[in-house]
Amino acid sequence: MRTINQHRYNGYSNDSFAELNSSNEIKEIQRFLIQKGYDLGRWGADGDLGRDTKQAIYDFIKLQNGGNQQPNNNTPTTPSSTTNLVREFKSIFNRKNYVFQDDELRLNIIGIRNLDANADLFDDELVVIWKENGSYKVKRYPLTTDPGKGYLGSVMINPKGTAILKAGQYRNAYKLGLHRSKYIALVQRNGPVTVYRDNNKNGSLDFMIGNQDSGYFGINIHKAGTNSARVNKWSAGCQVFKREAHFNELISLCKKSERKYGAGTKFTYTLLEKRGVSIL
Repeated sequence: MRTINQHRYNGYSNDSFAELNSSNEIKEIQRFLIQKGYDLGRWGADGDLGRDTKQAIYDFIKLQNGGNQQPNNNTPTTPSSTTNLVREFKSIFNRKNYVFQDDELRLNIIGIRNLDANADLFDDELVVIWKENGSYKVKRYPLTTDPGKGYLGSVMINPKGTAILKAGQYRNAYKLGLHRSKYIALVQRNGPVTVYRDNNKNGSLDFMIGNQDSGYFGINIHKAGTNSARVNKWSAGCQVFKREAHFNELISLCKKSERKYGAGTKFTYTLLEKRGVSIL
């Protein structure tokens, strides 16, 4: 693997990144940047030379050349066009006959899966859309919707295979409760979900080819570490936040919703595939 310093750049412009645009090394560079503490945005090491990756490369080179630009780990902000994003998701939900929550403080909790068979990266996204004081709000967070390599090899919790949540809408399947009796999370205790069972132990994610299994499997929405780089055993099928602070924001929103609608409020989780969401 070549490091960033072995690539040549003349400045921060699209022309500066021509070598990476034509190579197969983008993911390696992205993983290197993540290990150094740079935030590559929603998708992490996805092989796409987007704005966040270019900015991180620029910041890294500036630091190596004596600048003082440190890794940027800002919390995701509301997209510049909330209206367009809400319209896009409403259209997707309508086509799929899913329910989009429009009531005050009813949360639309939406996972966006990047269909990359390489496990162990927080390369997916969670989008939360809700209405508060009559206006739509949006938050976006990096997470994984897939199990980590720790459960895709020789270790499997379920003899049928490791769970990979099937894309779909799981109406009212979640509530606030204790994850592994440790801390408050969104726990799958109000309804069944459907998973694919990956049982070939090859260390890669096998989407849509394993046997399907429906039931109560504890496919919770919880956190990894403070700012985890790898999924490993943080997920055996759960939807897991990369950063603890982002997870805490979601739980605060859920508690606010629960205060309005009462204890035991049910939450819906919708999992979509990235290729079907053109606006992201």
